[in-house]
Amino acid sequence: MASKKTIAVFGATGAQGGSVARAILESKKFKVRALIRDETRPNVQMLRELGAEWVKGDLNDKASVEAVLKGAYGSFMVTNFWDDFSKEKEVFQGKLVADTAKSLGLKHVVYSGLENVWRLTGGKLEVPHFDGKGEVEEYFWSIGVPMTSVRIAAYFENFLGPWKPVKASDGDYYTLDSTTFSWKKLPNSESFNRDLGFLPLTGCVTEDR
Repeated sequence: MASKKTIAVFGATGAQGGSVARAILESKKFKVRALIRDETRPNVQMLRELGAEWVKGDLNDKASVEAVLKGAYGSFMVTNFWDDFSKEKEVFQGKLVADTAKSLGLKHVVYSGLENVWRLTGGKLEVPHFDGKGEVEEYFWSIGVPMTSVRIAAYFENFLGPWKPVKASDGDYYTLDSTTFSWKKLPNSESFNRDLGFLPLTGCVTEDR
């Protein structure tokens, strides 16, 4: 029986990466190798129980990125602008993974990206936590790395924490963070973070056929 191919997962102890790692492992179609910065995180135990392997390291470190990607068939990558509030650092991380994936010959990368608002608006608008991811998307394509970008909306779970609605004084509607923004019946595109993993998994499986 042929051995399973390996998918390298970045952010495997977080919401997106953890959901992806879990979906891949539960599918039993691939092995998972995760880049872990902090081995004390609770999700590390979940990864261990499901059979993942991991490399201790950091997304800012070239040697760590090479170690987690070496020999992998493909990768799921997510970066976190909010770690440092730095578009430049997010772009650095993304380009490092792209360059390493190209040099090691990965067959496919699934990237959690967003639009480059600054470029799309001709510089009229700047949204750093979007723009950096958009720049990384464009870089992947420009150097010829096979890459699928998934655009993940905000999580429903955010409404249980930082975005928790507050009932207005008249009781007819709710506000976010006690600001003047309010809604009654608005469409939304949020998702439950625990259910995200099947989307990148689909990209990996489709490319493998």
